[in-house]
Amino acid sequence: MQQSLAPHSIRALHSTRTRQLSRGVTLVEIMVVVAIIAALIGILLPALGIVKRNAQLVTSQSNLRTIGSLMTMYSLDSRDYIVPSQFDYSGPFAKTQVRSPSPAGANPNIGQLFKGTWTDILWTVGKFGPLLPNASDAPSPTWDYRYDSPDYWAYTNPDMVESNPFRSKVEMLKPLSADAAEIARPFGNGAGIREKGQPGYFAANDFFDSRPNTNTNVSNWYTNAMIRYPGMSIYAVDSRAGETIPLPTTAPNAWTPGNAECEVEFRYVGDACCMLFLDAHVTNSSKWIDVADMVNNRQMRVERLDQRN
Repeated sequence: MQQSLAPHSIRALHSTRTRQLSRGVTLVEIMVVVAIIAALIGILLPALGIVKRNAQLVTSQSNLRTIGSLMTMYSLDSRDYIVPSQFDYSGPFAKTQVRSPSPAGANPNIGQLFKGTWTDILWTVGKFGPLLPNASDAPSPTWDYRYDSPDYWAYTNPDMVESNPFRSKVEMLKPLSADAAEIARPFGNGAGIREKGQPGYFAANDFFDSRPNTNTNVSNWYTNAMIRYPGMSIYAVDSRAGETIPLPTTAPNAWTPGNAECEVEFRYVGDACCMLFLDAHVTNSSKWIDVADMVNNRQMRVERLDQRN
């Protein structure tokens, strides 16, 4: 026969259990929980950083595809000519309005009418303008970038930054010139310290510079049909220097990683850069050793694009 507990025994047992359930959390237990949380954060943060960088890579690739589509539109409307990296449409080369004149006394002065870079042309082709700054925005509330790709000054306005498809989603990583007066290519030697924290550039291959030669007055215009291997020919690449990148023969280290003069920027996960080719496909590449490695081993070309060898 089972013996039942006396009432006072039941009350004692209940009191013991209540004390066990209601006791506070000890310092040791708190420290263990904090350590576990810290360990989880330590594991997750690098992974989240990689996810963010991969998302930026996808957006940058999307911007390059947009550029490729606009280039195709330009070629279809321009007898198959390829968008020049730099242009001078004055005089006998006059074409469409692709660059605004600088208003009297305006800051910044954007340069001469009908002269500029591929971004100005494609900004017009894509009809991205005008952008209307607020009255409080510097340098001028009337500056609308109707025919010009937003430049350094526009990046003081976050809305304008997001409206420019001709830059990457990752800020420039390499050390910038300490000269506050330095400006991006092609109008200067490269981005300066005043552009710190701004999105990195996409630089067009200056093989496609169409400006007339100062000695011969002959300009180089290329059609898509003239390019031997469009799937291997790089038109644009990630850069910290600006909107154009010189040929290896004119600036030997501009395409060579490891040199202070290298203008290609490997800014994504795995030290990769994005590139747009003339057949409009976009890919990313890890660092090459030098131009010979890029040409011979990776099957990518940046000069002599109209020749077989």
